[in-house]
This record gives sequence, structure tokens and C-alpha cells, in this order.
Amino acid sequence: MRMIKKDVIAVKTVSQEASRQVRAFNRFYSKVMGALNQSVLDSPFSIAEARVLFEIKHLDSPTASEINRELGLDPGYLSRIIRRFEQDGLLTKERSPQDGRAFLLKLSEQGSKILTSLEKKADKRAAELLSSLPERDQPLLLRSMGSIRSLLSGVAPEVTVRPARPGELGIVAARHMDYYGERYGFDLSFEVYLHEGMTRFLKHREGGLGQAWVADREGEVVGSIAIDHAEEHVAQLRWLLVEPGFRRTGLGRRLMEEALAFCRANLYRRIFLWTFSELEEARRLYELFGFSPTEEVSHQIWGKDLTEERWDILLFDPDED
Repeated sequence: MRMIKKDVIAVKTVSQEASRQVRAFNRFYSKVMGALNQSVLDSPFSIAEARVLFEIKHLDSPTASEINRELGLDPGYLSRIIRRFEQDGLLTKERSPQDGRAFLLKLSEQGSKILTSLEKKADKRAAELLSSLPERDQPLLLRSMGSIRSLLSGVAPEVTVRPARPGELGIVAARHMDYYGERYGFDLSFEVYLHEGMTRFLKHREGGLGQAWVADREGEVVGSIAIDHAEEHVAQLRWLLVEPGFRRTGLGRRLMEEALAFCRANLYRRIFLWTFSELEEARRLYELFGFSPTEEVSHQIWGKDLTEERWDILLFDPDED
């Protein structure tokens, strides 16, 4: 008798209450999605058909197998959808040059128009949902959606490094205060120092002499850096922070590269920064980019006994040919 092996999936013990919360959220989310999907339900297409149209466009001439990897539909059901779309003139098929058994799918002009109409209606529904919330709560909702997606898919969302927007320096200051307060015991005088420095920086940035950048993960600030004008041809690098969960991902290097590129473009000859001896990871990063320690001061500051260090880099020497 032939024995059939069954795959065994190890399931970690989860409390009954946690399971109930997941199921309750699923019911709630299904209700929300029902309202968002009404734009599709008001059309001649099912939700699955609308998703197939979307994937054909955004996967750029996919095969049926590639669509199925994204959507997980029954292969026979997907074949019927594709056949119907072809009969209705919504898509065209072309034999794949890499695999003669497969066909590349592409929306026709009519199919593209229909998808555009569906997407506009869906965008309108989503905007209506967001506008029902206070503006200050919308980023929290979007970040939470991103967290759910990344945790359940196991795929980390992309992090973008971009110039800081109005109001985001307040977030940078708060994260610095939280991090250094919790980890190193800095007192409230550190918060005063941050806000005084940022007030001066904003005046310099307004004159085009400085810039701040944040690392943005779907609306959440997970890192920061700034270049502030110190004196003619000299800039100060400030407020470098990468959230602990994003370290050793290359994000610190990306922030440093952005800051140094700004300095070169604005003809700064020298850059300096202040750090302290306990920040070993940051010191290694500064050394990697060519900074070296030039000054050391041991004193009591921000409620702690610290050894502050100044690090400098000479970008170019005006006396050299």
C-alpha cells in the first residue's frame, strides 16, 4: 500500500482572543471593502475581472501564469475571463518569443479606457473614505495599512529618501528626543537644544543654504539627516537618525550620500558634525565616508556626562590646482 505524505504546517499557539480579533477585523474590513468595491459592482465586471484588467496593464504584457501568481485565481476561471475579454475586444494576445506555448496579454484601446474609468471611480471612493477622517489621522491609517501588508506578506515596503516637507522637522525632533531620552537618558534640555538648532536651520534653508531629508516608508518617517550652513564654504551635518528596525539595510549610507551630494553641488569645502563616543555605529558610518575626529570635549550636557567628538571632512582644497 502506497503511503501519501501530507505536508505538516507548524502553527504557533495563538490565544483565542487574538483569533477573535483577527476575525472581527476581517468582518469589519470586508464591510469597508464592500463600499470601496461598489464602483466595480456598479459596472458590468466582477471584482475578479476588474483585478485581471488591472494586472494586465500593470504587469506590462503578462502571461496568464504571471497573472495567476499575483491573483491566485482558479486557472480554469482565469482562462474563461481572458477568453471573454478577447471576444469583447478588451485585450490582444501575442505568442511569447521566450515560450511558444504561452501568450502575452495586452489591453486594447477599449480595454484601457474601461480600466481607466474603473480606476477613477475606485480612486474617488477611496478619497471619500479618507476624507471622512480628520487630516491628522490619515497618515496613521496609511501607515497601519502598510504595516499589515508588510507583516503578512513578509515583504518590506520601499523606503524613499526625499526632502523634508513642512512640519516633518517636528517629527524628526520628536524622534530624536524619544530615542536619546529612552536609550541614553537625555533630559529635556536636549529638546531645547533640538528646537533652537532647528529654528536657526529653517532660516538657512529658506535662503537655500541648507536642506533636510527624511527616509519615508509609506508616510512614516524612519530616518533623517540635514545639512546646515555654518559659515562661508563650511556646512554642519546634523540630525542623522535611522530607526532601529531599519539599520543595516543601507539606509544610513543613502542618507549620507544625499547630504554629501548637496554639499558638493553647493560648493561647500568642509563639513563637520558633532557626535559622542557611545554612538559606535554612527562613528563607523562617518569614518566610511571619509570623516575623521578633530576635537574631543568631555563635559556634562543634557543631564549626562558625555565625551562629545567633532568629526570633519575636507571635500576639496581651494589651494589645490
